[in-house]
Amino acid sequence: MNKYLNFTFNKLLNFISPVIKPWEKKYIKKYAKMKLKHQPVFIIGAPRTGSTILYQTITNQLDLLYIDNLSCRFNKNLFFGFWLSNKIFNNLAHNCFKSKHGDTATCGNHAPSECGNFWYRWLSKENHFIQEEQITEKMVKEITEEITAVTNYFNKPVLFKNLNAGQRLRLLKKCFPEAKFIFVKRDPLFTAQSILKAKRKIKIADNTFWSVKPKNYKELGKLETYEQIVKQIYFIEKQIINDIKLFPQENILTIDYKDLGERFDGTIKKCQELINVKEKKSFNKAEVNLTEKLSLDKKEIEQFTFEIKKLDWMEYNDQ
Repeated sequence: MNKYLNFTFNKLLNFISPVIKPWEKKYIKKYAKMKLKHQPVFIIGAPRTGSTILYQTITNQLDLLYIDNLSCRFNKNLFFGFWLSNKIFNNLAHNCFKSKHGDTATCGNHAPSECGNFWYRWLSKENHFIQEEQITEKMVKEITEEITAVTNYFNKPVLFKNLNAGQRLRLLKKCFPEAKFIFVKRDPLFTAQSILKAKRKIKIADNTFWSVKPKNYKELGKLETYEQIVKQIYFIEKQIINDIKLFPQENILTIDYKDLGERFDGTIKKCQELINVKEKKSFNKAEVNLTEKLSLDKKEIEQFTFEIKKLDWMEYNDQ
């Protein structure tokens, strides 16, 4: 039934989107002309590094904008989606701290969404890394105008969590050269273990490429499972570390998965200082108890460890 309702609702949205467009366009035109009041913020990193709970906590606790499940439904009319969500939910906390591989649909319409469909209006679903020659003036103009208009209308920064953004930093540099980033890292052994377990949970083959794709993902897709997963993490982070240099270093906050454990409150405080916003008046505090535990069998751990040791995780130089 839910699938049928979603299908029907999406068909309806496709029908009414052109009707919304003229109303939305005048606001985008007005507010996109203004100087950007707040820089957008992006959470980036490899999958399975704690980025979702960080995203959920920041959007629940801090007074900023984010694409919720309702506004994401209007990804073709994002300004209208934000406007509608604000009318319904105002500045209420979503109090959602559960997800299924980043999907918060079970938490309701105000829970934070990764909303890949917004970005897929301009970018490929297949190739997450975007080459400079693929970046068009039209693409830059439209992305910049929509996000600037939303930011200026509500006078709040927008936080995005879509890990593909880490492979699109060259595009984001052209759109928002002063953008801010929260780069989440984790011990590659635990990240690799978590990726493999996620594949098995959703019942895909161990060597099927899953989640964020670095620019050499087709080459990596030919590798055996343990090497492939380790190199996926490595090349995602390598691209981020290389391209993040395009932005002011004071706009970059790097945090470790372990910081989402005992130092969780202090980590959220650092994020708040980077984004420069106040806390919401009322919210449920996240109860986070992240721990690192090896749960694969000894042989698999040894295979991951062997592949990790072959790579330079300090300078990210290929070996």
